[in-house]
Amino acid sequence: MGKKVLELRQEITTKTGELDKKIEARDVAGAKQIKAEIEESRELLKLAEEQEERELQVMKTKKNKPNPSETISEMRSIVKSVMGKELSTEERAVVKTVDNSAVLPKQFINELQEIKKGYGSLRGYCDVIPVTKNEGTIPVVDLDQNDMPKVAEGDNIVEGSLVTTEMAFKCAKHGLLQTLTSELVEDAEIEIENICKKNFVEIVTRVENTKIIDIIKANATDASGNDGYEDLETAMDTAIPQIKSGLITLTNAKGYAHLKNKKDANGRKLGLVTEMNGKYYFNGKELVVADDSLVVAGEGKTQIFYSLSMKEAVKITPRKEATVAKSTEAGFSNDTVKLRVLERVGVQKGIVRSIKKIEF
Repeated sequence: MGKKVLELRQEITTKTGELDKKIEARDVAGAKQIKAEIEESRELLKLAEEQEERELQVMKTKKNKPNPSETISEMRSIVKSVMGKELSTEERAVVKTVDNSAVLPKQFINELQEIKKGYGSLRGYCDVIPVTKNEGTIPVVDLDQNDMPKVAEGDNIVEGSLVTTEMAFKCAKHGLLQTLTSELVEDAEIEIENICKKNFVEIVTRVENTKIIDIIKANATDASGNDGYEDLETAMDTAIPQIKSGLITLTNAKGYAHLKNKKDANGRKLGLVTEMNGKYYFNGKELVVADDSLVVAGEGKTQIFYSLSMKEAVKITPRKEATVAKSTEAGFSNDTVKLRVLERVGVQKGIVRSIKKIEF
């Protein structure tokens, strides 16, 4: 408790005693004056207590707030380890290694995932299943094999079972080599950040997107007709309820532009595409726009759309770690060293019953 608060409380106690004496002496004027002084002291006490409470909250916030130097220390320790510099006991304790490479901090990997979204990653639309090893199998419920037979009056109920299949996964390595000059070694923490944010993320995102779209292309059922975008509406509207709730439409910039600018016979826009919170929607479902070079219409066609439940159709199996290591082959011909960043992630086919392709 602060000194000012204690003084004011003591002052109120003293003045209250004085007020009692004035009342006993029937000194009305004196009693009124002391009463006014007590009320003033109480107001001051209230203000002092509020100020003290604010100061305590500030102190608690400062105490609980992570120390920026701790994160920097972890990154700096990794950099020193990668660059072959001597580490203190404390620094060695925070550096985790895998296959003789330093593992980047978890908060840094989380930041990587956020940056991927900014580069148009399709990962968020898939079913992401973190794994702890590079390859293996994951049990997946086979929805198409489960059936509930009709039970007649008096018949025994058939014992059912949960039908599953084993989905094999294998995490491929995606990596990048970045050259650093000796002048940049001291600022290598910043350089590692640049590697991830500017180069590595773009490369991994494109590789992932390509694998995802390859699965979609290879397993799509052609639902094209002669009615253009109306065939897409039909494919979406006739999807079974279990699929319909998770449907999206995947297209490229050309497909998006076609729907967005479609006009009626009088030249008025139909308003087929709506936008909400930075996302596009067609026929009540999200319209996802991918790179034109990845989503390409067939020969003689100009528009292509895929209607599907991506979470059901594509499974992503990332290992929750990325590593960084230094090349050991630097020579005397120049003053550069090379840093290698690796991430491990797999892209597997799930249940592909929902994938419909519409071209026109």
